[in-house]
Amino acid sequence: MRKNITIKEMLDISNKLYEKHKDYWDSSPESNINWVCWLVGEVGEVIDIIKKKGTDKIMNDETIRREMLLEITDCYMYLADIINRYKFTAEEFSEAYNEKMDYNLKRDYTKSTTKADKLGIGNL
Repeated sequence: MRKNITIKEMLDISNKLYEKHKDYWDSSPESNINWVCWLVGEVGEVIDIIKKKGTDKIMNDETIRREMLLEITDCYMYLADIINRYKFTAEEFSEAYNEKMDYNLKRDYTKSTTKADKLGIGNL
């Protein structure tokens, strides 16, 4: 087990899991709507831990911390599944990630506006 997994390794493990279940799991890009729904469900589980356990327990209680990390891992798992179904490569993902982060690093978030700001709705 590697201590610092790469994008390629994550995608390879996702493919390995798919191969184990390929008789039951759809690998087509069209099936991604299902994988996105499952991802949203996992994000909901992360939110539940935050709401129900709170930041202090996530930061200081090893059991809750581990539970939180496993749910975040599920999110990454579904993201890898989605990436694989669209047949994006680790290199394509890395390039897009770097491009997006370069853009974000140049942004001035203190001057960013939300959709509510643009509509004049106030603080939401």
